[in-house]
Amino acid sequence: MKKRITIAIFTLAVSAFAQEAEIPETDIDNTYFHPAASMYIHGDAAGASNLVHTGLAQFPDNGKLLRLKELLDQQQQNQDQQNQDQQDQNQDQDQQNQDQQEQNNDQQNQDQQNQDQQDQNQDQQSPPEPEQPQEQNQPAQQEPPRAEEMSPDEAERLMDAMKQDEETKRLMLQPVMGAPVKVDKDW
Repeated sequence: MKKRITIAIFTLAVSAFAQEAEIPETDIDNTYFHPAASMYIHGDAAGASNLVHTGLAQFPDNGKLLRLKELLDQQQQNQDQQNQDQQDQNQDQDQQNQDQQEQNNDQQNQDQQNQDQQDQNQDQQSPPEPEQPQEQNQPAQQEPPRAEEMSPDEAERLMDAMKQDEETKRLMLQPVMGAPVKVDKDW
């Protein structure tokens, strides 16, 4: 009878120890890894990180959770780097805008000073001389040729220039469109 009691106690101790010793790998996956991976894929990095840290607190040697933690840390570093780059770019843009605004202000000030100086120069000049009739001041101007009138030589030069321009454009388009295909008349 002592043997039976000893075997029963030993069996109970072994089964209790086995239950406390380890949770099956599938339970860890279903409880921590798969939900955290799903959150990571759907963009909830904070929730995935919390779940991974909870799982690693209980099972620090689980390879899947460790790898997922590395991915989350790497994503966080990339996001931090992008945020830093964006901040640097915004600062550069702000600096450029400020420089441009300063240049505009300087230009306006300079324009205003030039205008003031011109006004002062005009005020200091002696009174204008009496005007002479315009006919005496201006030399006789020839009347410009009318646009509608064109000599035959000018017309020929214009046509040659247009033809040359058209040929140049065709040659430029030829590499893009390919050489034109010559077709025999089929009528």
